[in-house]
Amino acid sequence: MSHNLKENERELIKLINFFRKHAEKLMGENKVDAEFQQLIETCEKFSEQLNLHATRREEVLQQREQLKGLVKDNAVCPKCNKSANLKFVGTDKSPQGWKSNKYKCRKCNIEFVWARPNNPWDMIPYVENFVADLHQKVEKQEIPENEKQQAIDTIAQMEGNLQKLKPVIEASDLDHKELLEREEEMAKMIHEFKNHLLIIKIKMDTWESRKN
Repeated sequence: MSHNLKENERELIKLINFFRKHAEKLMGENKVDAEFQQLIETCEKFSEQLNLHATRREEVLQQREQLKGLVKDNAVCPKCNKSANLKFVGTDKSPQGWKSNKYKCRKCNIEFVWARPNNPWDMIPYVENFVADLHQKVEKQEIPENEKQQAIDTIAQMEGNLQKLKPVIEASDLDHKELLEREEEMAKMIHEFKNHLLIIKIKMDTWESRKN
């Protein structure tokens, strides 16, 4: 049994195992028709389907957790410009809707929200806005000539990073969307199949009592 199963999935697996065990016993005692074997096979296939779904769910969720770790804050206190005394105290949302980390500097005794997003999903529009602003400044010659090439190089580097990051995030979002849709389908199937097996279990209890 997969360790990644939800509670309702574990309950159904237990019911399937109970059903299979007793069905095989009753078939061995010729108390039920041999066609009962087909229902046993259906149970085994559903059990396998549940475990495969649980494994896939774990893969998708783990991947998203790993993607969250792509963004490193490297935050520093705006007063002392050091990071050694920072304590993470929560998150906040910018006017643009970006989620950022909030810190407390134990040396300066101040709290502040770091100006950059804390996740790659928000980092994409953040970098896109930054690049657009930098493009505009270069085009309007608002940057000193000696810093212009550095700005152009920064734009190229950031655009290159975006080209790598965006397909990864889009693929993860698609996987997550499909997972949520599959979760709804599985929840409905689990509910219906569990009710079906409970009805069969009552019949099996009746068949079991025939030997008494």
